[in-house]
Amino acid sequence: MADVLVVYFSRTGNTRKVALAVAESCAAEIEEIREPGERNGLWGWFRSGREAWQRKLAEIEPAEKNPADYGLVIMGTPVWAGTMSSPMRAYLAHYGTRLKRVALFCTLGGAGADKAMADMAAMCSSTPAAKLAILEAELKSGAYRYKAAAFGARLGVG
Repeated sequence: MADVLVVYFSRTGNTRKVALAVAESCAAEIEEIREPGERNGLWGWFRSGREAWQRKLAEIEPAEKNPADYGLVIMGTPVWAGTMSSPMRAYLAHYGTRLKRVALFCTLGGAGADKAMADMAAMCSSTPAAKLAILEAELKSGAYRYKAAAFGARLGVG
């Protein structure tokens, strides 16, 4: 078993791309936060923003991997309404205080990375070892791959 776990939520697939690149750079195991329902289309976009703005905890499926078993847990979320996604908030509400060492990343189309990661850090038992923000333009250009590799190198794993 690897000592590093990447945990992420992705509504559109953007955060998944970054999570896979980060996991590869860190030789990490990976787990997607899953929900029983879907967030497709305009209604899914609206619901996602509303839940984030209201700081709601989404209903999520139980984790398959226990993050407390890992020396480092790297968590990734899209930025919704200037903060983390509601599924990530639910995950951190359940597991955040059990994490030994954490690192954070987010994907976004504009502003809000600092606040989103500050909100995530506040729900964790340790100060993040590193943070990474990936803009939509970096996803489109492929630059996220280089940033993910540098992120893994900063963490000293992989």
